[in-house]
Amino acid sequence: MNHKLKVALAQISPVWLDKEKTILKIEKTIKDAAQEDCELIVFGEALLPGYPF
Repeated sequence: MNHKLKVALAQISPVWLDKEKTILKIEKTIKDAAQEDCELIVFGEALLPGYPF
């Protein structure tokens, strides 16, 4: 059985000092990747909550 895994690397930045808008941006990125049939989306480790802590 051959199965290819389609992976998306989401190289996006947070909305500075706005956690709620950053979450909305992440949700949109997930939806966009899903429309491209991506099965795995990788985000940067510091995307949420963003800097500064």
